Amino acid sequence: MATSNVKEIGKGNTEVKPAHNTWEVMKPFMHFGLKATGVIASALITIVKNIPKPGKHKQPEYKNDKVIKI
Repeated sequence: MATSNVKEIGKGNTEVKPAHNTWEVMKPFMHFGLKATGVIASALITIVKNIPKPGKHKQPEYKNDKVIKI
């Protein structure tokens, strides 16, 4: 019988190989960071655009050029 060639389930190679490619490891975090930065930037731009200008709410000055006939 060939008992020396029998493999048991769960008795495989348990060593964890370290990832040598840093970009492959950090890629999801970079994508998340860039998208989050874009969302924050667009929110800030929207907020700044909606801030009223200082002279926008002034009352218009009326001219007293009316002619009153008696």
